[in-house]
Amino acid sequence: MPYEVRLAQFEGPLDLLLHLIRKNEIDIYDIPIAAITEQYLQYLDELERWSLDVASEFLVMAATLLSIKSRMLLPRRATAEAEEEDPRLPLVQQLLEYERCKWAAAQLAQRAAENAQVYGREPMDLRAYRVERRIDGLDVSLWDLVNAFRKLYLRLPPSERVAEIRGKVEKVEEWMDEIAARMRRYRSAEFGWLLSGERSRGALVAAFLAILELLKDGRLACRQAEPFGPIELVWMGD
Repeated sequence: MPYEVRLAQFEGPLDLLLHLIRKNEIDIYDIPIAAITEQYLQYLDELERWSLDVASEFLVMAATLLSIKSRMLLPRRATAEAEEEDPRLPLVQQLLEYERCKWAAAQLAQRAAENAQVYGREPMDLRAYRVERRIDGLDVSLWDLVNAFRKLYLRLPPSERVAEIRGKVEKVEEWMDEIAARMRRYRSAEFGWLLSGERSRGALVAAFLAILELLKDGRLACRQAEPFGPIELVWMGD
C-alpha cells in the first residue's frame, strides 16, 4: 500500500490551493498569483516551524507558483500576433479537475456511509432442502438442442408463397401446456419424434421455445445415451 501523506487537514498541494482560493473568495479563473503564492509559502513556513517534514509535492507546487509569478511579472511583448497563453491556465485546469475528483470522492463516501447503515440477513444454508434430480446419460448442452432443432427445421419443405395469411398466432405459453401434456403421457420422448408432426415453421419455433422454457423451469430434462446420439426428453414433473 502506498504511504499517504497528509499535512494538517490538506491531502496535497492542490487541496491547499483550493482552500486558499475559497478562503479568499477568489475566482478560480482569475487567480492573483502573487497573493496566493505568498499565503502558500507562509503555510509551508509554519510547517517548518512545527518541525514537520514537508512532502516533496508541496515543494514542487511552491516552485511552480513562483515560476508562474515570475512569468506574470514579466512585461508582455506588444506584437500583432495572437495573445500569449495565460501561464495560470495549466494550474487552473489542474484545480478544476482535482475539484471534480474531490466532489466524486465525497459522493462515493456518502454512498458508502449510507450503505454501512443497511444490514442484510446472512444467507441460509438450504442444501438440506435441495431435491436432487439426476438422470442417467451424457450431459446435453444448449447447442446440442439447437443443432437438433436445426435438423428438424431444415426438413420442412421450402415455402414458395410470397405472402402468408396467418389465422392463428403461435404462443409459447400454449405450447408449454401442450408439451407438458404430451410428456405427462409419454414420460420420455425423443426430441425429433416429439416435434416431427409440426409442419409449420411458426409452430416448430414456438414448440422449441416452449421446450427451452420447460427445461429452464426444471420440468423437463435431457439425456443422450451415446455421443452424437438422439436427444431424449424426460418429464421431471410439475
